[in-house]
Amino acid sequence: MAEVDSPFYPCINPSSFDLIIIGTGLPESILAAASAAAGKTVLHLDPNSFYGNYFSSLQLNEFTSFLQSQQDNISHRMTENPSSSDHNFICVNLKHNSLFSHIDISNPHSEDLGPSRKFSLDLSGPRLLFCADLMVDVLLKSGATHHIEFKGVDASFVYGGDGDDELMTVPDSRSAIFKSSILTLKEKRQLMSLFKIVQEHLLELDAMSASNEVTRSRTITDDDLESPFIDFLTKKGLPSNIKSIILYAIAMTDYDQETPLLHEDLVMKTKDGIKSFALHHMSLGRLPLQYHL
Repeated sequence: MAEVDSPFYPCINPSSFDLIIIGTGLPESILAAASAAAGKTVLHLDPNSFYGNYFSSLQLNEFTSFLQSQQDNISHRMTENPSSSDHNFICVNLKHNSLFSHIDISNPHSEDLGPSRKFSLDLSGPRLLFCADLMVDVLLKSGATHHIEFKGVDASFVYGGDGDDELMTVPDSRSAIFKSSILTLKEKRQLMSLFKIVQEHLLELDAMSASNEVTRSRTITDDDLESPFIDFLTKKGLPSNIKSIILYAIAMTDYDQETPLLHEDLVMKTKDGIKSFALHHMSLGRLPLQYHL
């Protein structure tokens, strides 16, 4: 039998590294940047034809090609590369885990969506980091922000409640609430009242932490803090459109909180909703626009 030729690999100089990292997603890029900043030599590779791994956003035609490659990964098992004694290297066959367990590609009329360059699709869902999140500090300290491109959120929208299917701009600050044209005067007062309650609760927690007291918060009871956030908002008399804004555009809950059979672990508690509420508020204007994540 004829000997199978080994694939040609270009020489890399230098030929030895302290660390080899596969993939250019967010965790891999943070690790590579932090290691390089610590003085380590790093070889950073990516088997894809684009940067970002599963954290990337692709145009429509690129997204279709990616799905096809994922489909091939699912249906074909990787075979080992033949080794040869004529070379002083070892071929390491890396196994790639597919992002999707099942892919069914149809042939939609993409022209109905308009030019593909007008929008991009996230590979693994939308990824948003609040500027006040601890992860942002990790990105800044590791130097990963020099290698990863981020874009600020220009605007946020939610679907209206009470049978209104129109998109509503999220009034996520005091000035935005007063300028909002989609809220009635009563709804503006209700939303401002909630802002005030959350602010007073957080001030009480800060005062308790500074004085090492164990006095319970008087603004929001312990029972309310442990109750579902949606029940707390309902208790405050907020209408459905205001609750949608708070739950899905400010607190950023991942699941429909109004589903009666929602698993208990997926229900956002009031204490967690308030933390997310505060994180959203602290993130506004924290960093210049070019550093928004």
